Amino acid sequence: MADALKKSLSTTNPKLMNNGLYAELLHTLIECLDCIPQADYPVHSRIHPLRSFSFPHTTCFVKRDDELGFGISGSKIRKYRSLIPFLLHTQQQEVVVIGSAYSNHVLSFTQLLIENGIQPTLFLRGDPQRPPQGNALLLSFFVSPSAIHWLSKEQWKHAENQAYAYAQQQKHATFVLPEGGFTTAALPGALSLVLDLLQNEHDHQLAFDHIMIDAGTGFMASALLLGLSWLQHPATVHVILLAEDQAAFLTRLTQCHEIFKQLLKKDLEFPQNFKLYLPALTGKFGQIQSHLFQTITQLAQTEGFLTDPIYSAKHFIECRHIFAQQDIQGQVLIHHSGGALTLFGFHNQFKINALK
Repeated sequence: MADALKKSLSTTNPKLMNNGLYAELLHTLIECLDCIPQADYPVHSRIHPLRSFSFPHTTCFVKRDDELGFGISGSKIRKYRSLIPFLLHTQQQEVVVIGSAYSNHVLSFTQLLIENGIQPTLFLRGDPQRPPQGNALLLSFFVSPSAIHWLSKEQWKHAENQAYAYAQQQKHATFVLPEGGFTTAALPGALSLVLDLLQNEHDHQLAFDHIMIDAGTGFMASALLLGLSWLQHPATVHVILLAEDQAAFLTRLTQCHEIFKQLLKKDLEFPQNFKLYLPALTGKFGQIQSHLFQTITQLAQTEGFLTDPIYSAKHFIECRHIFAQQDIQGQVLIHHSGGALTLFGFHNQFKINALK
């Protein structure tokens, strides 16, 4: 992907072709990322039109990061491209992974740690007495019960402190990975989303006016905002906050902003061309409503891809709502981050929905 962009630092996006700095900025970003070791995990995902998203003066496309991985879920593998080489270079023998027992990130990253001979130790939010299902069941294939530290809902606010305390007690190199993989070493890999989006525009002769992306911890959304801001890309980015509020996202974006400036050794104004949304139709994080399963079925039958009730199905519902409420015009790209593994934990809900 980067090689293709390097050969001709050009673009079919007319708004960027008129930007004399574009080629220079893109060259700087690519050269910087080329200096950082990255694993050969999948990095290019295709785009295609959405059939069921029809709005006046708007053409909608979907970016299929869900096709980057299934056992290792979707766009998360982008972050791991630079994170795994960092852990190997610093000779980490153990990594403490923090997250929910049903987290796609925990399940995905655990697999890569084992593949690379690094011991995973999991600090999980959940109930060990609950019969495992979905991702929690799959996790049991990869790690023994002795490698899991269970934390209740009340204990969860101290999870990171407990993880660092545990790591300090180990006699070998032990790295603590915050929830969602939100760490400095993951940003170079996450920035592959920006370069890949440019490649999509180039290959399809498109110029996206709006880009829709969901956010949990907000790491991938922050990488997208920073990369597009650096390149002075004119698209407005719409970030749907499915797990945290605006203040939390802005705090994390500020952290990523500082990491990005250190990475490029260049100054960058704080991103401006974005909008933040709290869910209007799908409830708080973790709330599972019956209409989500109807949406999952509808998207599967009309668009030909799977979504999940925690993130991606909610994302598409909220995108449709935003289109209906706002005067969004032009070419729109909706980012599909994956997550279909989560569906294995909801077979009973699908049965109930099918009987209605």
